[in-house]
Amino acid sequence: MLHRTRVPLMQWFQAAYLVSTITPGLSAVQLRRQLGLGTYETAWTMLHRLRRAMLRPERDKLTGPVEVDESFIGATRSGKRGRGTAGKVLVIGAVEVRGEGSGRARLAVIPSASQSALEGFVQGHVVEGGTVFTDGWPSYDRLKTLGYHHQPEN
Repeated sequence: MLHRTRVPLMQWFQAAYLVSTITPGLSAVQLRRQLGLGTYETAWTMLHRLRRAMLRPERDKLTGPVEVDESFIGATRSGKRGRGTAGKVLVIGAVEVRGEGSGRARLAVIPSASQSALEGFVQGHVVEGGTVFTDGWPSYDRLKTLGYHHQPEN
């Protein structure tokens, strides 16, 4: 993480402390101001290296009832019909249902709303045997055969 950086070690430790303790989060602009860094780009690079290091790739899968849905993200464009998906990104999310609130969440960009893309996301992020709530999109139909308690809701 610190390879080939010219930022002093003490500033890295200060940045790590700030990133891990400030709630709800820290922007690169705030990090630059707090540490007195010369450029925004340095703060941005430090912030992203710290965030990448804090990610736990082998983290636990979501458990219990989980809601899964996909959506197109991007600015609206005039003149587009239907969902207006031109130039937008398809994102899928899964959130643990915890009573009236929510638990942990997972998000990912997916190439399409195909059955293989949606099933791959669910298998990678939701524990097998869990209850999965989705909309009525046909690409979710095989989740029961994959070991999930699938409950589509329209």
